[in-house]
Amino acid sequence: MLTYAKPVLNPKNPLGNWLIHLGAWFAYMLYESFSVALATGTFSRITIYLLHYAVNILLFYFHAGVVLPLATSVKRNSPWMLLLLIVFEIALFLAFKFGIDHLIALLYPEMAQNEIILDKKFIAGGVWRSVYFILLASGYYYLRYYIKERDNREQLEKRAYEEELNARENLIELNNAKNAFLRAQINPHFLFNTLNFIYSRIHKADQPAAKTLSLLANIMRYALESGNGPGLIRVEDELGPAGLLLDLWKIRQEEENTAIVLDADDEAKKAKFVPLVILTLLENMLKHGNLSEKQHPGRVKIWVEDPQIILMTRNLINTGLNDSGHHTGLNNIRQRLFLTYGEEAVMQQHVEGNYFTVKISAPLR
Repeated sequence: MLTYAKPVLNPKNPLGNWLIHLGAWFAYMLYESFSVALATGTFSRITIYLLHYAVNILLFYFHAGVVLPLATSVKRNSPWMLLLLIVFEIALFLAFKFGIDHLIALLYPEMAQNEIILDKKFIAGGVWRSVYFILLASGYYYLRYYIKERDNREQLEKRAYEEELNARENLIELNNAKNAFLRAQINPHFLFNTLNFIYSRIHKADQPAAKTLSLLANIMRYALESGNGPGLIRVEDELGPAGLLLDLWKIRQEEENTAIVLDADDEAKKAKFVPLVILTLLENMLKHGNLSEKQHPGRVKIWVEDPQIILMTRNLINTGLNDSGHHTGLNNIRQRLFLTYGEEAVMQQHVEGNYFTVKISAPLR
């Protein structure tokens, strides 16, 4: 497994970076000041140290933050550009140093031993000092550049590694999907052959059982074919299996007084909609609703209000509710609507008095 080192300077934590800089400069100033004091045997005032080092530090950051980025951004003649900029910043440094020395002489006249003039000695000392800090700034700049490039390279390696893992996972999922599809082609073939064999054996001896088996086989065939077909189907193609499901329910309950009305206008029948939603809603009504009162039948109504298709179910609540199952039917519908229409589809369900209502609105496709 790849591991990634954190950069020395963290751009997301500027306060921490500045604390590191301040600590480094403080340590450097102590080291150099004590070294000079030990060599000369004298200490200067803190104000003098701060003024001189302020100029040096400004040169450091000006070179690392302005001169080098400007020079490296120019593709042509960058060495000449860099040389001109260095000459300019050295001249600027000499001017600041000359001004700081005069300021110190004004603040502390008792410490002024010689007249401050722009002679060869002053220029040579200023050039040496400026070159020294320019070299330090160059090392700092290229260290940051190295860290940045290293982090970018590691990020690219990490991204490539993650993409490779995703590609492998996608390949595994694709192979699993292919295997599942092949199994889905084999299993229904075996299933329907078996159901046909059972039907041929019992249709003379037990006609109600044979009819039940035939209805079940047709509903299952529709469910499997619609699942492997296009994303949307015509509403009228599902109303037929919905009627078969209702007939199957009546046989199972051994009663003919199940009161439910399937109502879809002509425009709605021709419209396309997500398959198996009508069947799922109807199954939910048969399982949880009270459909035994003729004067209060359950209703499945489908109509078009351009640009939407609207599906609504309404039924009496069964007080002796069969609470078996995991209640996943309506959640399944909600998820399938979202996968097909996104936020454009709206599904509402509510209880009003003794009635339970589900209403779905989706854009016409």
